[in-house]
Amino acid sequence: MEKNLISASKLEEALEYQKKVRVKMGLIAVSEKLLTEEQADKINKRQAQEDKRFGDIAVEQGYLTENQVERLLKLQGNPYLVFVQSMTENGIMTQEEIEKALELYRKETGFTATDIEDLKSGDADRIVPLFIRSDDERSQELAGVAIRTVIRLIDSRIAIGPSEEVEDYEFKDIALQDVKGEHNITLGLSGEENSLLTIASTFAKEEFTKMDLYAFDSVCEFINCVNGLYASALSVEGVSVDMVPPMFYQKGRIKIEGKALVIPLYIKNSRIEIFIAMDTKLNVSV
Repeated sequence: MEKNLISASKLEEALEYQKKVRVKMGLIAVSEKLLTEEQADKINKRQAQEDKRFGDIAVEQGYLTENQVERLLKLQGNPYLVFVQSMTENGIMTQEEIEKALELYRKETGFTATDIEDLKSGDADRIVPLFIRSDDERSQELAGVAIRTVIRLIDSRIAIGPSEEVEDYEFKDIALQDVKGEHNITLGLSGEENSLLTIASTFAKEEFTKMDLYAFDSVCEFINCVNGLYASALSVEGVSVDMVPPMFYQKGRIKIEGKALVIPLYIKNSRIEIFIAMDTKLNVSV
């Protein structure tokens, strides 16, 4: 969308279609460079004449081995390949255009080929570390918990932006919760132009139209859920912490004595930011 290769409506169309389809083995084989498009087309045409599976025909023709077919079957649920299929079958972008866009993205971000494979995997544990630029392991851990919880409870179709460390943070709408104990932690979610409604409405299973008291309560409960998960993980390590009731603020600034980690998330075309401050003092002014 940033490169004007597709519109927001076309992206949504592809994502909705993606929910309904199972990726075709031929597309996977071409993407993995095990077959050419011509070979895949030949197998597809033969399938129209014979009641045989794609993989069986590919083996009979000598295009693939049994082991390669088994590997392709495992890849059929890969979300990246399902997305590629939804884009190509709806005529939004060709596979060649998608691959060019992906290569442009790789060059602009400085990602390696291995990083791109991690992105394609759909595995949050492999993807999240690519975007978290912090030497603080605790902040990285909490960021991972927050993002995985968004994926599980809010929307699995998110995009993550590169994180940054800040000493001063301005916000329009923000919900914050402190965790006190052997580590002093602040976790927040912020947004502009009602973007936090994405979290509020989905988590509460109630449609909010503006960031009022009830919407903020829902966002605060979501943050409490994330911190609860993280506190449980810390307790396994023998680290004791207590959660303070969440608070929310509008139009203000946070001064940080050290540094805080900010991670952009894009959910349903809305941008929110995860705010994490670890073992440092904050001064919130509105």
